[in-house]
Amino acid sequence: MARDTRHRILVASLLLFNEHGVPRSTINDIADEIDISPGNLHYHFRKKEDIVDALTAEFQADARKVLHPPESEKLSLDDFWWFLHHLLELKDAYRFMLTDTEVLADEYPKVARALRHFARAVNASFELYLLGLVRNGYLNTDMAGVKSAARNLAIIALMSERFDELVESNPGADDAAIGVARSILGLLKPLATSETAAELEELATHYAE
Repeated sequence: MARDTRHRILVASLLLFNEHGVPRSTINDIADEIDISPGNLHYHFRKKEDIVDALTAEFQADARKVLHPPESEKLSLDDFWWFLHHLLELKDAYRFMLTDTEVLADEYPKVARALRHFARAVNASFELYLLGLVRNGYLNTDMAGVKSAARNLAIIALMSERFDELVESNPGADDAAIGVARSILGLLKPLATSETAAELEELATHYAE
């Protein structure tokens, strides 16, 4: 029973954090969301930081499932597409982690460390996937080109929401993910063989389906 309540607290917290942000979500809001008393919530988590830390640990565990090294010998364009799809799903599931980042990093040290590690891991994963696509004849570039492209893809994947905030654009989570995916696939086209470029165009066109 206690474990079930703890799980419900984390599910409700994630929902509220994603919708309103961590700074604007209180312990009372979370308790109200699942119809328990603040005292009952404090039995499981003494303060909001403990909830944030628990969700950060879950985020890191889920990220490891997405960012595992690919098998470069068998890597195909479909493998890259699925990696991108799962990465964007992960971002959406924990989107509070990539909004209000300065506030979160200042107030929650574990979040700051997790985000630094995640950004490095995303960049490294893009490098490995692009290198595999080069080796298997899908892309045509050298190692410097792989590193440059991977960095640009990681920036788009991780920071697109911040850009939308700066230009006061709010496309919504689903449309934002589609835009990011299409931008990433589009950036690969200059590196692609003619056959791969056509596949990338088709993937970008049908990503939302």
